[in-house]
Amino acid sequence: MSDTSRLVANRQSLRFERSLALIFALLGTLLTALVAAHWFLVLEPTLREEAQSRSRAMAQAQTQGIEELFGRDPSPDSLREALRVALDSILLLKDQATDKPFIRRITLSLDYDFLDVPRESLDLVLGVEQCADCFVAQIPIYHPSDRLLIGIVTYYSSPEFLQTIVHAVRGKLLWGGLTILCTIGLAWVGASRLLGRLGESEVNLRNVFEAAPFPMVLNERGQVGLTKANRAAVAYLDLKDEGSGQLTSEAWLTLYATGLPSQPGESREVCIPAANDGQRWALVSAIPLSFSGVASQLISLADISELKATQDELRSASHTDSLTGLFNRRYLLLQLAKEIDLVKRYNLSLSIILLDLDHFKSINDLHGHRVGDDVLVKVAEVLRASVREVDVAGRYGGEEFLVILPNSGLAEAVEAAERIRAVIRSLAWPNLPIRVTASFGVCRYDGKDIDEFIAVADGKLYQAKAAGRDRIVWES
Repeated sequence: MSDTSRLVANRQSLRFERSLALIFALLGTLLTALVAAHWFLVLEPTLREEAQSRSRAMAQAQTQGIEELFGRDPSPDSLREALRVALDSILLLKDQATDKPFIRRITLSLDYDFLDVPRESLDLVLGVEQCADCFVAQIPIYHPSDRLLIGIVTYYSSPEFLQTIVHAVRGKLLWGGLTILCTIGLAWVGASRLLGRLGESEVNLRNVFEAAPFPMVLNERGQVGLTKANRAAVAYLDLKDEGSGQLTSEAWLTLYATGLPSQPGESREVCIPAANDGQRWALVSAIPLSFSGVASQLISLADISELKATQDELRSASHTDSLTGLFNRRYLLLQLAKEIDLVKRYNLSLSIILLDLDHFKSINDLHGHRVGDDVLVKVAEVLRASVREVDVAGRYGGEEFLVILPNSGLAEAVEAAERIRAVIRSLAWPNLPIRVTASFGVCRYDGKDIDEFIAVADGKLYQAKAAGRDRIVWES
């Protein structure tokens, strides 16, 4: 090959090498730009959102234990100490891989209008003084007895883990721009480290999720079956794998059908089926979050069956006379006030019967209070059997009883009173020389207030007493 041919060939080779270098440079620049754009526009925001969601889920899981402290009703000093110990224990939770705390700062602010303690006596600030870059999760606190909002606990989750990853990958991307191979290699190394650390973080969160003493489940939006459930939820809802990798049960389907809470801080009382055709009550709350990029809800359940049973017992005790089982005076007055309001609103009829047992004191004096109690119990049975389902019968006081008759005129009320009087008069008392009768006052509502209304019936009752007892007197 001549020198001229060699020179042309060298020039062509140099031009090709330059073109190839330019192509690789453009490809490297494009790849670097794509990787950088993907990092800043997609990966970093996703990491931040994921970390913030996990931090909020962890904070929600820890808040349940704090709420339970308000149900023990200790002294303010004891409660403050218990709150400090609980919050300190949360600050001690650390990432096993880095030995750094998950949460660096916690503040507790309470609404003292709902607490019987000095103002600001329970407000706490624990942890570092400043945490400007921390993930902030404000979790509402509800009083366990009545589920009223009583305060907010704010968690400042450590951002060091995410910042370390961000800075490390950024540096690797900058240095990787020197060559395509280094860029790709360092990107894969960074991604591998990132996935490994995220996996460790997910394991830690899963451990907290599993260790929670109350039922918690993860429900993907639009899916009936459950993605995840901790051990407490599996046992409480009797969850089973339906074969598709999702968990379900009759209790969960019932809960899902009632409608899950959709707003943060919203909670609902739901009745769900239990074993042996029983029922349980659960307080259900939900937190919307993004789990692994999928819109989901973290649902927590607190069993309130005993609380509901206690509430029912207290409600029944507050409305019922303990001896006769009839409604007591307080409930009778409340119900009569409601009926009077309906009469005024819809122009309905309303009548009452006030009856008093004749010579009841002599029964107690001659035969003892146990016999007197038996008489009251039998008269109560007569009233229950003699009135309609819409009527309300109760013990007004002592040996005096009141019957409220909605949608009844005077004639219907007098007829009901006569029926009751006849049955009471016919009661038999084996081995006891007693005869029980009652006097009745009947009145139809005509616009009076509740006290005047009862006073009219009481006046008619005393007229029946004065006229010889065992009779009915009504307002003409």
